[in-house]
Amino acid sequence: MKKFIIIFLAIVALLPIRSMSADWTYSFVVYSGDIYEISSEELVPSNEIDKKIGQVTRYSDHEGTYSGNFSNTYPKGTPYYSIKNTDPKEIIAVQTNEAEFVKAINKGQYANGQLEGKTIWFFIIGSLVIVLLIIWIIKRKYR
Repeated sequence: MKKFIIIFLAIVALLPIRSMSADWTYSFVVYSGDIYEISSEELVPSNEIDKKIGQVTRYSDHEGTYSGNFSNTYPKGTPYYSIKNTDPKEIIAVQTNEAEFVKAINKGQYANGQLEGKTIWFFIIGSLVIVLLIIWIIKRKYR
């Protein structure tokens, strides 16, 4: 019975934890490793749009660590554009529908993108420790 409980607890510990919907402080997109806050009040006239520079590659309203051009507001495929005479490292335009573009202002590096790889390693190391602990307990019991 103890063996069953230990194995059950180990399996439960290895299950990924899903968070509930996040209460984001603001709407954002991530482009090229930086987070851009959406300025829903500032539209960019279509004659100021320059060229497509990217798109949302992942959408989620759950807190977590994500990589790529992630957004908490816009669906996968939503395009990003540069704005004429504006550095895309400072401001970009996000297309919200066929003829509307909103301004997105760079707020700095998106730290969660750096954490994704570290989270995976913590999970792998934690899993290995649990498995080794179970093996040690089983061997000790049968000596």
